[in-house]
Amino acid sequence: MRLLRASEHKAMPWKNGLSVTHEVALEPSTVDGAQFLWRVSLARIKGSGPFSVFPGIDRSIVALKGNTVRLVIDGHEGAELEALGTPFPFPGEATVDAINEGGETTDLNIMTLRGHATHVMERVDLADVKTVTGKHDVSIIVFTEPSQFTVEDQALQADALDALVDIGFDDTVHFSADNTAVAYIIGIDFNQPRST
Repeated sequence: MRLLRASEHKAMPWKNGLSVTHEVALEPSTVDGAQFLWRVSLARIKGSGPFSVFPGIDRSIVALKGNTVRLVIDGHEGAELEALGTPFPFPGEATVDAINEGGETTDLNIMTLRGHATHVMERVDLADVKTVTGKHDVSIIVFTEPSQFTVEDQALQADALDALVDIGFDDTVHFSADNTAVAYIIGIDFNQPRST
């Protein structure tokens, strides 16, 4: 397992050039025409406008902080993303317009290559959940506030927007009793064994 600091996330422009994404982690793809098997990223939505289109990709998004964002998907009302709310899944090839009036929003995204990997994203209140055990091929925890936890008897401190990655099946993370933050757990499963 590795703790990736928010200050180390790689900044890059959106595919459509309208904003900036901070790439948390990804696994490159060996499939022709696909850049990744999965990718986790953080982005800032600074106003209204379209999302980038990712054909063949399944996506989930959740707002972590800031203004509520309304999504219009293929011309229809899709979802309202409220800070620390429930993740919303949608296909990457959909035409998505974000309506964000008078504010800025930080969101968390997971994308997986359809037919090769699947994902789930779950909101967790650390005040209620003191142990997280990996139940997927790969699990990732993204923190929204400072949090203390223990991995293999090593005590660690995560800050807001840090991510604990490479949590394998049956790996455990223990949270201290005074944690009250919200975190998001991403689980990724592969449709077939990967070459090593």
